[in-house]
Amino acid sequence: MKRLHYFLMALSTIASAWLFSSCQYIEDVNQSMVLSGEWRGDFGMYYNYVDRSGREYTFDSYDTYLTFVPAYSRARYGSGTQVDYYEYGPYEYQYYSFRWSIEGGVIYLTYDYDHELDTRINDYHMTNDYLSGTFAYSGTSFRLYKIVDYYDWTPYVNSYGYGARNNWGRYYAPATRSDGEFMADSIAADSIAVSASDKEEGQVISRGRRTTPLKQ
Repeated sequence: MKRLHYFLMALSTIASAWLFSSCQYIEDVNQSMVLSGEWRGDFGMYYNYVDRSGREYTFDSYDTYLTFVPAYSRARYGSGTQVDYYEYGPYEYQYYSFRWSIEGGVIYLTYDYDHELDTRINDYHMTNDYLSGTFAYSGTSFRLYKIVDYYDWTPYVNSYGYGARNNWGRYYAPATRSDGEFMADSIAADSIAVSASDKEEGQVISRGRRTTPLKQ
């Protein structure tokens, strides 16, 4: 009888674990279907830039567009594109491709061109209209608004890149942290103006997510 009792307990434990796993899988699928599509808002991005004289500047993104494209219908993972817009500095925008997944209720973002941007989001609230939460690594809070649902939208996937401002003359291709210097023009942020003699070379030394969101 004891053996039968232990067997039934083990069987019940296995069944409970299977039921929990199955329910979590369904919940991840449902969350992925909501996440799929196009979003806009403050995603807490910034980059640090050093000109050739050694002066360092930080530029905060004021707006971000994100697309989440599922690998197939009802997939819990897929690819995406992120475009960050800047009011000041040599970049008008920067964009990245990334991979995403939802596992165990946690959103994971993986950036193949710069893994220091990789992050997970396990503290969030998502509806069909907005997504808000906090990044696990930086502690940055964010809020995005749904623009277009995936099922009403033709998905696209972009590669890593940038957009230079029209009045900056020569512009340059972006680089990861391991790349060397690349060409840039003078830089201006708020009331800071860099002289024409500093136009020759500069370097983006880091990118990431702010520890605090922009003031609304």
